[in-house]
Order: sequence, then structure tokens, then C-alpha cells
Amino acid sequence: MIIAVCSFSGAPGVTTLATALAAVWPTGPLTVPVLVEADASGGDLAVWHRLVGRPGLVSLAASVRASDPNPDGEQGARRALLAHAAELPGGLRALAAPTTAHEASAVVTALAHRARVLRGGLTVLDLGRVAPGSAGAHLLTLSDAVVLTVAGDDAAQIHRVSRCRDVLESLAGKGAAVGLAVHGSRFSTSEITAQTGCRVWAQLPHDPTGAAFLRGEDSRPRSLRERVAAWSHTRHNPDGVEWMPLLAAARGLADRVDDLVDAAATLRRFEEAFAA
Repeated sequence: MIIAVCSFSGAPGVTTLATALAAVWPTGPLTVPVLVEADASGGDLAVWHRLVGRPGLVSLAASVRASDPNPDGEQGARRALLAHAAELPGGLRALAAPTTAHEASAVVTALAHRARVLRGGLTVLDLGRVAPGSAGAHLLTLSDAVVLTVAGDDAAQIHRVSRCRDVLESLAGKGAAVGLAVHGSRFSTSEITAQTGCRVWAQLPHDPTGAAFLRGEDSRPRSLRERVAAWSHTRHNPDGVEWMPLLAAARGLADRVDDLVDAAATLRRFEEAFAA
């Protein structure tokens, strides 16, 4: 399953949301989420988590150029992907992009040409801002679900998304579930859906502590409210992070996307069986 997180008009927080989704995705013996920072404008993860010089998107791109990334089917592709992933605090596996656009664009293009390596498990793609005709736009067409981030208090940005309605409908027509994750609350979800033609899957809270946690910074609860929330959650789950509002919102979004993709897959199987 490939989940793409992106923006069409420079909305903030794409990398933060992609990291949060991968970090809180329901895991199991056969589900190891991998975050792939495929942002052609340059990535943030390497700096946030001191991964400069570590394996990541560059080493993966070199590998897929040199050989078939899928020699043993999807399981082989997954092993290849994990071989280039670094482990972030908390256990999340991630492939960081180069920090500059002239380096990142080349490796994202190489990945788009050999995107089979992304299959075989749960991959969360951080595509940053996607432009028409770009490698990121091609990767969108291969995704099972697309989460588009939007600044919900910016009328101009909502208007730009509405002008891309045909793009969103095209993605949905290819079988992808498509929805919005909205920062800010000047406009209601019904207003945003009416203008863009796309459902709002999540309202993302302003949560500096949660954002700091995802950047690998000090995220100890500071306010009384945060301390009470942390205590209430972690006494039941010592490793829990969903006392942070941003992580809780991401978990709700993950559950929703997972259900939608599963439902679409079930419907496709039914249609194929009926056609046969």
C-alpha cells in the first residue's frame, strides 16, 4: 500500500504529517511502515534526525538504477527498501532525501522510474509540493491513497485546490482514495468540501509539542494540560504518544485511510470475481 502526502500550493506541514502518519500507523507482524521522503525540492528529515551521510533515497536510487528492484516479487522489493532505511527514534524506518533541490530532484526522478520498489508493504510518501508533469506527480498516480494538505484559513489556497479538481478526480478514477488534511479552521469542512469537491479527512491541530517530537526535538509536556494528557495516556500505554493532539489526529487519519483502501480493494476483488 502506498500512501502519498503532498501539497499542490505550498501548504505547510507535509513532512510533519507524513512522518506522523507513518509513526502511528497500526503495525503488525506483516506491516512495517516505511517513510520515504520523495520531495524533489529537498528534504528535512536528514537535518531533523542527523541522517546526513546515512543510507537513504540516494543509495536507494543508485541501487534501483543498477539492478532490478523487484527480483523476488513484492517481498524482495520490501527488503530492498528496508535495506536503505534508517531507524528514527521510536523505531520508524525512513529514507531521507537530499537537502537540496538539485540533488533531490534527480533521485526522486530515478525512484519514479523504478517505483515497484515501493510495493510490498506500507509506504508513506512525502512528496512535498507536487507540480504537473513532475516525478512527484507520476508517483501520485501510483498511490493507493492521496492526502492533500491545505491551509484551511487561506482562501487563495483553497481556491487553487478547487482549480485542480480535475486532477483529483483523475486520481480517484485510477482507484486512489483522495482526501484533504486541513491546517487551520477559518472555513468549515463543509465549505472546503463544497469548493474543492474533495472530502476533508482530518482537521490538524496547532501542536508545537507534537511537531517538535516528530522533528526529533525535546517534546516533554510543558503545560499542565499536556502533563495531565500525557499521564492519562501513558499510564495505559507507556510508549503512547497520542496524548499529543497532532499524533492523535494522525492516528485517526491513518485509521480512516486504511479502512478506505481496504474497502476499495475488496470492491475491486468483488468486481473482478463478478466479471469472471
